[in-house]
Amino acid sequence: MKLMDCHVHIPALNQRDLEVMALSNVKAVIAHTSEPEVYKDIPSQSIFDFAERMVSFHAWRAAKYYIDVYVCTCVSMVGVPVDYEVALARLPEFVKRPDIIGLGEVGFEPNSATCSDLAVQEKILRAQMDIARDADKTIDIHTPLTDKPKWVDRYLGIIAEHKVNPAKVVIDHANETCVKMITDAGCWAGITIQPFRKVRAPEAAQMVKAGNMDLILVDSDSGIPESDSLAVPKTALEMKRLGMTEADIEKVLWDNPRRAYGIA
Repeated sequence: MKLMDCHVHIPALNQRDLEVMALSNVKAVIAHTSEPEVYKDIPSQSIFDFAERMVSFHAWRAAKYYIDVYVCTCVSMVGVPVDYEVALARLPEFVKRPDIIGLGEVGFEPNSATCSDLAVQEKILRAQMDIARDADKTIDIHTPLTDKPKWVDRYLGIIAEHKVNPAKVVIDHANETCVKMITDAGCWAGITIQPFRKVRAPEAAQMVKAGNMDLILVDSDSGIPESDSLAVPKTALEMKRLGMTEADIEKVLWDNPRRAYGIA
């Protein structure tokens, strides 16, 4: 059985993480941008340097464990450059590269230390919606920790306004309050298993079984906050305990990410 963790911040995965993931049938990860290795006063060039490092060094590092790395880049709200307009101007051409499979993760973050102004965040989000649509690339959208239905409803309105194909949108960090909202709209619901998000593998498996398995993804969001690099394999185990077949498990945890991001 093959598994994919479709949302990681790969610099946070050490060699031990990669080894145990490989031993647990994780064959691929999708690496997303967050803060590009600095905290404040980020120059726009850092975003592109960060993406290049994921494409080269981190992909090489994971390949030692037979894990493929697919890369998304963006202006993330937790790492907004001081000259973000420069990054937004460069992104449309940069994301056309075949080694960049999407934009992510974007989306509102009220607790951002680099841009607390939600009006500016919305401007950045809307610009990247257009970039993803015009490049025909998938966009991964971060949902804040609380009031998820409110944020999802706002995202769905923006998606419609910008005429973005819902099949090219992942609304991430979904939980039981909003999974159905997302899949009913034709978007991909990304269920994130992370201790501080209060979602564990058993709950994720229940959400998968009860939901639209054609439009659900599962990820660990492994990064700086407390995370579990084995979140996806643990969910596979819990799905099996619920009586789901290996074919269904592989469909959700391997085939769905490939379909969502257009990975051959």
